[in-house]
Amino acid sequence: MIWSARPFYAVAILLASFAPLLATRLERAPSAPTAVSDRMGLTLGEDERHHIVVTSLRSGGVADRDGIAVGDQLTGMAGRPATTLEAVRRLVRAPGHCAMPLMLARHGIPYRAIIWQCGKASIG
Repeated sequence: MIWSARPFYAVAILLASFAPLLATRLERAPSAPTAVSDRMGLTLGEDERHHIVVTSLRSGGVADRDGIAVGDQLTGMAGRPATTLEAVRRLVRAPGHCAMPLMLARHGIPYRAIIWQCGKASIG
């Protein structure tokens, strides 16, 4: 009995497509939670070491104009350590914080920024 090559190739292609399909399903991790502040013009998330970092900036927003960069680590906020995204969310949403002092680090070098959620910013 002589087998046709066509079904063999069809099965081979089908089996070969399972590995990449399975790999894409396995590599997807659930999206990390983020803290977003429209007033501050930045988005925060956790990096692989569970540090809170700036994940995006609104172009022309308060944080962007002040020189804060994506990848900067948030170490403190309003005089408190930034240990969890939930704690940061609570501080950002708390009433009465027009000036929000941030402690950040870029490449391990600490710096301070004061984000004026009421419209202006300063860095130092």
